Amino acid sequence: MKPLEFAPGSWSALMADLYRRGGGRRESGAFLLRKMTEAARMVQGWLPYDELDPKSLKYNYVRLESSSFSRLWDICAERKLEVVADVHTHPLGPRQSRSDRANPMISLAGHIALIVPQFARGNVRPKDVSFNVYLGGGNWVSYFQDDAASLIRLR
Repeated sequence: MKPLEFAPGSWSALMADLYRRGGGRRESGAFLLRKMTEAARMVQGWLPYDELDPKSLKYNYVRLESSSFSRLWDICAERKLEVVADVHTHPLGPRQSRSDRANPMISLAGHIALIVPQFARGNVRPKDVSFNVYLGGGNWVSYFQDDAASLIRLR
């Protein structure tokens, strides 16, 4: 498994953005993007859920309308980007909820979903999040603490 790589400062900027969008009291999330021409899984930027669907943060959990995905693919095609993973926050720990497991944001085997605890409050380190890989057929493999940190590289 290739790790996700983040350019200097982008990890902390992403965590601050997630925290700000959720206001420290509700879930927020984003799709992590990279240039299609890059071989590495280098995160080049992110597209927050609420920019795709302004109502996505209306609830205590993240919810995207199906039309958001058409918009996502249009933006990716226009900017020559692709989705490398998704990320969202949880109020407590980084474990996937039953809903997360049943409803992957992108249901293709190999898709990565990061879950950030405590609505991304404070100094979130890679070992604080879970690194979840969709295997297909409703199955996932999840990595925590040092195992998760080994799959997230901060340059």
